[in-house]
Amino acid sequence: MEQFGPYRIEGLLGRGGMGEVHRAYDTAHDRVVALKLLSDPFVADEAFRARFRRESQIVARLREPHVIPIHAYGEIDGRLYLDMRLVEGRDLKELLADGPLEPARAAGIVEQVAGALDAAHEDGLVHRDVKPSNVLVTSSDFVYLVDFGIARSMTAEGTSITGTGNVIGTLDYMAPERFGEAPITGLVDVYALACVFFECLTGRRPFPAEGAAAQMGAHLTTPPPVLSRERPRLPPALDAVVARGMAKNPADRYPTAQAFADAVRAAIAAPAPPMPTWQHTTPAPASPPTPSAPLTPPRPMPTAPYGGPPTGTYAGPTSAPVPVRPQAKSQRNRWIALCAALAGVVVVALVITYVVTKDRTTQTGGPGPTPPVTITTSSSSPTPETTAPPSTSESKPAHDTKLYESLPAVYKQYTCEDAQVPPGASAAVQCGDSNVGDVKAGNVVFPQPTGAKFLRFSDAASLDQWFKAVVEEQGLARNDAQGACRPLKVPKIWGTYYRAETRAPVGGEYLTCFLGDPAQLVWTDTKKLMGGILLSTKVTNNDQLDQLYYWWNMEILSDMPGG
Repeated sequence: MEQFGPYRIEGLLGRGGMGEVHRAYDTAHDRVVALKLLSDPFVADEAFRARFRRESQIVARLREPHVIPIHAYGEIDGRLYLDMRLVEGRDLKELLADGPLEPARAAGIVEQVAGALDAAHEDGLVHRDVKPSNVLVTSSDFVYLVDFGIARSMTAEGTSITGTGNVIGTLDYMAPERFGEAPITGLVDVYALACVFFECLTGRRPFPAEGAAAQMGAHLTTPPPVLSRERPRLPPALDAVVARGMAKNPADRYPTAQAFADAVRAAIAAPAPPMPTWQHTTPAPASPPTPSAPLTPPRPMPTAPYGGPPTGTYAGPTSAPVPVRPQAKSQRNRWIALCAALAGVVVVALVITYVVTKDRTTQTGGPGPTPPVTITTSSSSPTPETTAPPSTSESKPAHDTKLYESLPAVYKQYTCEDAQVPPGASAAVQCGDSNVGDVKAGNVVFPQPTGAKFLRFSDAASLDQWFKAVVEEQGLARNDAQGACRPLKVPKIWGTYYRAETRAPVGGEYLTCFLGDPAQLVWTDTKKLMGGILLSTKVTNNDQLDQLYYWWNMEILSDMPGG
């Protein structure tokens, strides 16, 4: 096997535009990782080296569940590398080779990609290459958006076209404004995401034209494709959603990727357009009644979500005109023929009407209330305020081997010792410095905590009660959507967090962080029935608290089972 610095390369996982990804064993940290290396032809190319560094910096600062976290990046023996968490799965392109997806599954994938895109956009970055091969799907349908190699700042000058006239990206999913001088914003990613969604449901690209010129012309001038024509049994409301997502004018699209994903969900859950009700009355022989409703009622035009104007057109099922037989001389016979034809239309419409409903379940539950337990401390070896220090040798904390075995690798058997056990817990350990120290990502150093404490519980209910006490004592608000610890954006929140292989946050897995004396990051691990607390007397503002969260994400979460 090839050795690259501390990495033992075990096999090639894939190649991209400027790099190749290998499965590798990190001998320094005893873990298997995905190691991205700048490809040989570009090792000495300064333009590609700068782009590779930019991707590393971008991914390092994006801490969103659907962006694969990185462990480190840098240069070894003149070759740039990016060390990422290894995720087992298939890319969406491979998945679609088996056939189109069902609407609900496609919506779930799009929703997760949207989360990654909006996080990048909030950070002022545009991905610019959203396509099926850059969407990694695990066996549990947890999704990662990968390959930020050509991402760029929204404030950067220039367009998508290089000085040599080459377009950066993949033409099949490229927004019209990328072929001109218009500013590049996150709306180009919304357009690409709508293209990917269309392909998820049809198995083909939105514009299957061959050749660069034909592809560019289609994106610039051809109306968005109509889903219901490609797959008639799909919910008709999706036609308008795709049309708005792929609008030629960026201002006509959904304002965010999440807004597009929400519209997809709403369209799938919406009932089909109501069937027209006809009153069938047997006409009297002498004077047949005149129908009060039109004979060919128009299908309702779908309107754009969020109160926008109608987008696109709807081509619903049609029927051939009913011929009037020459021998039908009387008005009565013509009326009977029309009634029969209309009855046929109703029967056909009933057969082809397809309704998909899906309830979106919002997590509203949480751990049950319990009397508050204070866990603050002012030293690197935290001790709960509610627990008095031992006064005799008989009250010395008991050594709990199981808890020591469950400690994260960065603390296991290092500066840890038995601690007084707070109410509700069955064992406690307090630790000083970790065995990894500060974490460096690029030019940014994320300081390690000044202390940590770990508690073991006999059951999940006791673990929940302990965490709930922390939440109540600190007056925190639940916010799962923000990842439970986002001090720079939404301070003083708590909620569920993601492990790598879960389709959604697991109930009972909670996280929070808050300033104090000391600042704390608190989480629960239901697999080990363990609660963890990182403490830092050096963290005095939300920016430093965000750095503490990053340290936890890299050194604790990546070490947790399923993390």
